[in-house]
Amino acid sequence: MKRSYFSLIVALLMVTSLFVVDVAAESWGQFRGESGAGVSSSDNLPTRWGDDKVAWSVDLPGQGNSSPAVNSKAVYVTSQTKDLGLHVLAFSRTDGKPLWAKKVGAGKLAATGPANLYAHRHNAATPSPIVDDSSVWAFFGSGLLVCLDAQTGELNWEVDMVKEYGAYDITFGMGATPRRLGDKIFVTCMTKGASYVVALQARTGQLVWKHDRRFPAKDDGPDAYSTPLLINVAGKPQLVVTGCDHINAYDPATGDQLWYSPGLQIQSPYGRVIASPVADSGVVIGTSANPGGGGLGHIMAWKLGEKGDIQESVLWRHAKSTPDSSTPIALNGLLFTLADNGVASCLDIKTGEVKWVKRLTTGTSYASLVTGGGNIYAQGINGTTVVFRADTEGKVITTNKLEGQFYSTPALSDDTIFLRAYERLVAVRK
Repeated sequence: MKRSYFSLIVALLMVTSLFVVDVAAESWGQFRGESGAGVSSSDNLPTRWGDDKVAWSVDLPGQGNSSPAVNSKAVYVTSQTKDLGLHVLAFSRTDGKPLWAKKVGAGKLAATGPANLYAHRHNAATPSPIVDDSSVWAFFGSGLLVCLDAQTGELNWEVDMVKEYGAYDITFGMGATPRRLGDKIFVTCMTKGASYVVALQARTGQLVWKHDRRFPAKDDGPDAYSTPLLINVAGKPQLVVTGCDHINAYDPATGDQLWYSPGLQIQSPYGRVIASPVADSGVVIGTSANPGGGGLGHIMAWKLGEKGDIQESVLWRHAKSTPDSSTPIALNGLLFTLADNGVASCLDIKTGEVKWVKRLTTGTSYASLVTGGGNIYAQGINGTTVVFRADTEGKVITTNKLEGQFYSTPALSDDTIFLRAYERLVAVRK
C-alpha cells in the first residue's frame, strides 16, 4: 500500500501514542548498522519482493539519498526540499505511518564540481542519520548537525560544523556520514579546505576532542565521502577512517592516532575515497575509487594489530572491478565487493585470492552491500536488488525490482528491509 506523505500529516495531530512496537525489535541505528560492518544478526530477512508485495511504501517530501536508520520503534530518513529546507522524518516501522516531520534548517552543498555530475543524485541530505530509542542525530552536507528527540522531533541541540571548524572545499560537496559509539558522535571532514576528525558529546554537542587530519594528497585526493568504521583490536575499540589517500585509526576515547598507512592514491586527478573501510579476521580493508579509469581503483588489505606507520603490514592489493561508491562486506574470512557497473567479486580477505567474479543484473550500483541470514543484498540504481549467498560460490538466490531511483543503502532489521529511493521509503517484510 502506498501513502502520500502530505495526505497523512493531518493524522499526526490525532496521534497520542506515537510508538507502539515490540521494544525487542532489532535496531539498525546507523549507516550499515551500529559499527558500519553492514551485517545483520537476523536470520528472518526477506529475499523476494516487488512493488505489489511490499509491507508499505510512503512518498517523501523533497529528495535525498540518506540511508534509513531504525530503532525499536521507528525508521528515520532526511530530505531536502526545493526551497533548500533540511528535514528529518520519522515513520512507524510497522506500517509506514508518518510520526513526525521536523524542518531543522536550510542550506545547500558547497561543491566546486560540475553540477550535472552530481545534482541528480546528491544533495545536502546525503549523509545518513543516527538513532537510538531516545535521540536521533542528523548531519547535512551544509555542515548542520542536529540532535532531536526520537519520539517527538523536538530539537535538543545543533552545531554549525562549518562555522565552528572551517569551510569545506570539496568537489562534489560534503557527503560523509558520522558514526556513534556510546556517548560520542564522530564526524569526519576530509576536504581541500577543512580536514579533521572530531568527537562530540552525543547529548550536548560539546567538543570532546579534535584531531586535524591532513595527509599528503593532490588533485581530488584530499576529498573523501566515506564513513568511519568501528572495530575492536585486542579488546579495545578503534575508529578507522579512509580518505586523503590514507587509512588510519583513532582511539575513540582520546582521539590519539593509533596507526596509519598511505597507499590509496590513484594515478588520476579524479581519484578519491567514497567507500568506507571494513574489517574481518584480523584484516582491515581500504578502497579508493578511480572514476573514468575503467574500474581500476585500489582495494588494499592491512594486517591489524600494529602501531604507528603500518605500510609494511600491507597484505595484498587488488585493482580490478573495484568499487566506486559501494562499501564491501567482510565476513567469515571473505571480502565481497560490488563495482559501480554491477560486477561483484569475492576474495579471500587474508590473501586476496579471487574466489569468483560475476556480473549481477543490478545495472549501475552505488549502494553499499549489506548482509544477513547468510545472504548479501546488492541494490542497483534502477531498483533491482540481487540477493546472493555470502560464500565462495555466490549463488544468486533471487532478483527483485522496485520502481524508483535507489542510491542509498538498505537497512536490515528483524524480518524487514527498509529501502530508500530518492523520493520514497519502502519496507519489504518476510
